[in-house]
Amino acid sequence: MYVMLNLKVNHLPLVCLLLLLTVFGCKKTEERTVPDNEAVIPHKVSTIKIENYVNRCFIDLLGRTALESELDEEVELLKENNLSREARLAFVTKLQTDTTFREGDSSYMHAYFQRIYDLAKSRLCEGAADGEFLRYVGLANFGILQARLYGDSITVFRLLDQIRRNQSVVDSRIEYRKGEIEINEMFTRLLDNNVYDVINMNTFNFVNASFDDLLYRFPSQSEFNIAYKIIQNNELGVLFGGAASNKRQYCELVANSDDFYEGLIKWAYILFLAREPSPQEVANYYPELRETGNYHELVRNIVIKDEYGNF
Repeated sequence: MYVMLNLKVNHLPLVCLLLLLTVFGCKKTEERTVPDNEAVIPHKVSTIKIENYVNRCFIDLLGRTALESELDEEVELLKENNLSREARLAFVTKLQTDTTFREGDSSYMHAYFQRIYDLAKSRLCEGAADGEFLRYVGLANFGILQARLYGDSITVFRLLDQIRRNQSVVDSRIEYRKGEIEINEMFTRLLDNNVYDVINMNTFNFVNASFDDLLYRFPSQSEFNIAYKIIQNNELGVLFGGAASNKRQYCELVANSDDFYEGLIKWAYILFLAREPSPQEVANYYPELRETGNYHELVRNIVIKDEYGNF
């Protein structure tokens, strides 16, 4: 439809402006689309960063770098799934639980539990080799032969306990992997053995070290006094809401306390993020960890963080 304009010549510029507005104002607006219908990728991360993440997971969880074939496979899977939380969770879970035979590792699961055991020994026993614990077992076996020749039943009983204390440390690696013991029992054994005794000689040092190593704090004066009497004098004492009257029972109290699980969260953060958790982070993980004792889930939740992968 045309509109007749009865305007003088000196109004010509105004006519041109109106015509321009009419033409461009009626033009259909173009729709903006993503080329080739490409989905928006939540993580624009370089391949080198993903490779570093995969390698770091292998080192932290298995104690070795990824083979070239492993690196290529896991990086490709993570890229195909846009580095999603679910993809990272599946990858980390695989390193913790996969029982497929792997040359040099036996399996990822075997290497993962060996790694936990080695890190725990490093934390408490300065990374002592299994042979050091077994040396005390051998010495005790020889001592028992001599004690029995002399009819010394008290020494025999003491040396049998020494065998139990040190052999149980070495056995804890396999027993923990099989689910026969929980992680707090492993730490109980790492407190109660001759190697830890030598590192932390005398009761004064032992009490302070056990608090610092498991709870990441030193005891209050009241806690120290109770613990000292339990260990030194075999006196009955109440600590962490439980009672103990000897060194073994004391170690069990510490490793089953609420504070132990808070210390476990701190240990995991220090291992994997090189920092201590905030009070809020401790509060987030503590209830479920205290209820289930599932250290592996705590590890998964930390290792799939963007902070860990530097994404």
